[in-house]
Amino acid sequence: MGAGRGTVYGIDLGTTFSCLARMGASGDAEVVALFDGSQTLPSVVLFVGADDYLTGRPARELARARPDDVCALVKRRMGDGEWRFITRGAAWSAPAVSGLILKALVSDVELTTGDSVDDVVLTVPAYFGDEERRATVLAGEYAGLNVVDVINEPTAAALSYGFARFEVGARRTLAGPGAAVEEVALVYDLGGGTFDVTVVELADRRVSVVAIDGDHQLGGADWDEKVVLFLADRFLAAHPDRGDPLDSGASSQALLLAAEQARRELTDVTSTTVTVAHGGQSVDIELTRAELERLTGGLLDRTISLTRAARDAATARGARGIDRILLVGGASRMPAVERRLSAEFGVPVELTDPDLAVARGAAIYGEKKSFERLIVADLVTRGQLTDGASLDAAQPADLDAACGRLATALDLSPGRVRRTVEVQVVNVLSRGFGVLALNGLGERNAVFLVHRDDRLPVAVRRGFGTVVDDQETVTVSVVEQSGGTESPRVDDNKIIAQAEFTDIPAGHPAGTEIAITFRMGFDGILEVTATHEGAADRPLTVRVETSAALSQADVARERDQVARARRARRASDRPGFGDPPAAG
Repeated sequence: MGAGRGTVYGIDLGTTFSCLARMGASGDAEVVALFDGSQTLPSVVLFVGADDYLTGRPARELARARPDDVCALVKRRMGDGEWRFITRGAAWSAPAVSGLILKALVSDVELTTGDSVDDVVLTVPAYFGDEERRATVLAGEYAGLNVVDVINEPTAAALSYGFARFEVGARRTLAGPGAAVEEVALVYDLGGGTFDVTVVELADRRVSVVAIDGDHQLGGADWDEKVVLFLADRFLAAHPDRGDPLDSGASSQALLLAAEQARRELTDVTSTTVTVAHGGQSVDIELTRAELERLTGGLLDRTISLTRAARDAATARGARGIDRILLVGGASRMPAVERRLSAEFGVPVELTDPDLAVARGAAIYGEKKSFERLIVADLVTRGQLTDGASLDAAQPADLDAACGRLATALDLSPGRVRRTVEVQVVNVLSRGFGVLALNGLGERNAVFLVHRDDRLPVAVRRGFGTVVDDQETVTVSVVEQSGGTESPRVDDNKIIAQAEFTDIPAGHPAGTEIAITFRMGFDGILEVTATHEGAADRPLTVRVETSAALSQADVARERDQVARARRARRASDRPGFGDPPAAG
């Protein structure tokens, strides 16, 4: 579908690099080149004033001059409502910084193509919880975008790798949960700053997530840090009188860039030379691929451990053995990754375009959402679908006709429209959710009603009892699992919402049931309902808004802050602005 005709773009908002893709006229997902010809934008912001900033490569290249003003790896802070990057008299939350990155990416694409980018699908790591996902949506809103949906990065990658396998067959109904599984793939996504692993089943036009795991503090940046320490130690051994280069902001930034470059080079060669300069002295240090693998072996072990855990969780949920492993993320290019996975799991390991696969998959999903929106509107207008109903409620003949009308309007083949609409994405919960309740000893514990890897949508009901006779108020505290495993300890979980059930009539003894129902749809939004027999006509309903979704006052302030910075950036977009700022 051509740009400007309802296009929903896919954006991979990466920890170290971001990119944007759309569907081309041929039906293939294509990453849109930026103004300088590159396909990715470094996810880096350099603040040069309270409301002035640089993004992307200029920010990265000038980082040595102002290391304290450079914000990178901000994706690792998503969901931390307390974190702020403080510089130049201003404080920036993770969504606000990410909004600047998104706006820079979109503006560059608009300048290159002449098309307006409005509707987008954003990607997130599969293990992101509710807070991180809402923070990502907020970043898109700060950038002035309409976030149509959020899709897990491994799911997007699976769409990118496997979409061509979904052929239009004789079956003319939407792919349902009973479709035979054709393949089980494990997506190993090692990006610049995060790692996640997902097991997916690929069936007849259906991608179903079975199990997920990951670590948002593990990625290529950690490999680079090991190399930085190695280089600094070698420099100190050669010039002990010059001090540690890591004590200097400018030298440490230079080391970080050199370490990343060396790691990338060692993907293709077995040795490279890094020049380390500090304190008026320099030294050439040889780094071999074998040395890199020795330094970072523990990090790779960690990814393998998480991969095994995801494989075992999928097996416990009925998935048959893994058929292939898909490598995603730039850091997955390291030869040790493919070698180790092949040895550990004994299945084909596929590496195809790992830097861009996620954005391509998001574009495929974006086209699906766009087609669905248009077809639903058509069917509702014709009285063939109830407003608010999903497409699987439509009559097959009506759906066929609507797909044909849309194909004609967009000058596409009916098969492409039908195939895209029929692709189903079935996700699982990334975390467990529950409530706080008193145990037999009178201690508050987390009681989980839904669990990580439960398949969406979910609807679970559980009864709890009041504590005293004539209890007038019940506090419902909703918690989200924080660690990799569920824990009953309050401190091991996040309280993401609290609400009070008040004015309960007297006359009910201790132990009267409070029924708690958890519902979560494909959009991942959790709805909690509490009912008490004494107030059955007025149930308490909580639609979870988390601490990462800042207060309305904070959102309004940050929205204005980002808008001011964007205006200042446009005003400063003049000859000479890209020159290095004076070191301060």
